[in-house]
Amino acid sequence: MANSRVGALVSVVVLVWAMSSLNMAEANYNLSADFYAKSCPQYEQIIYSYVNKLYNSPKNNTVISMIRWAFHDFVNGADASFLLRSDNFPSNTSEKDSISQVGMRNSKYVNDIKVVVDSYCPGVISCADTLAVAGAAAVQIMGGPTIPLKVGRRDSRISLKSSADLIPRSNATVDQLLAFFTPLGLTTAEAVAMMGGHSVGRAHCVSFWKRLYPTADPHLTATFAAKLYDRCPKIQPTPGNPNPLNVTNPIHYTYIRNDPYSPLTMDNHYYQELLKRHGVMTVDDNLIWDNRTLPYVQLYAQDANVWKKTFMGAYQKLSEFKVLTGTQGEIRKKCTLLNKI
Repeated sequence: MANSRVGALVSVVVLVWAMSSLNMAEANYNLSADFYAKSCPQYEQIIYSYVNKLYNSPKNNTVISMIRWAFHDFVNGADASFLLRSDNFPSNTSEKDSISQVGMRNSKYVNDIKVVVDSYCPGVISCADTLAVAGAAAVQIMGGPTIPLKVGRRDSRISLKSSADLIPRSNATVDQLLAFFTPLGLTTAEAVAMMGGHSVGRAHCVSFWKRLYPTADPHLTATFAAKLYDRCPKIQPTPGNPNPLNVTNPIHYTYIRNDPYSPLTMDNHYYQELLKRHGVMTVDDNLIWDNRTLPYVQLYAQDANVWKKTFMGAYQKLSEFKVLTGTQGEIRKKCTLLNKI
């Protein structure tokens, strides 16, 4: 009976992915796979080569961050608004000032990649395309799906903290998660698939502290709760003070791997861990307690290929959300600065 249910879900997910891909092709006619075929044909190879170099260096956590950078940019339109510094604007705020940016580090590497690309093709490739392609490269290099992308995005001249504040927090409910993803065009299957990005990287203590204090979340098993207690101090950390105990090696008290078995590999272990009730953050754990999302957790835990295909389609869809094309926006010289500065 269980296998029949999973088989039916496989068919539904594949059909949804195929229809979504068709709709994207029709809706985003200004983007194309060969947009830079004449102006910078080697751009993709350059980006993938740079990301691969980072992955094979001690800074491979930066490659993990690239997926998060791309996602945070996509949710407000794939326009590189996420990269803009606050001092670009009279209000002195940007998406970088949002609480959703806690733990976001080393985004300067996107600009580094663009510098390399610009050395071959000056002023041709946007920061938005650089970010989207670098994120896809990171996914592939870490064992996830190959994600074919259309390009031709231009960079935004606007970055709003209020928009970034809408990104679901670590304690988001399934209702909040789906309410966020649905306007972006994602189905429930695709939303759960995108959460698989948590199969790499780590969660900050500030993101799961409230699952432990003043009392443990009843959804936690005693063994897993003990593991979280060991990694998180009783004094509540904050974004501005992630190490309130000033311990010698704060990383042991402020972070935990989302997937302890393959933290640098994009795979379906994340879903397998959820079914063991080992979801670190509440937003992860909630997926197994809701009948709308649990079937997809079970499906992806069982079939990595279905998860990869669904993740690929969701990434493509988000990468084409609210893009700027043609004469809209600009091609930034530096990804953190508007050209006027």
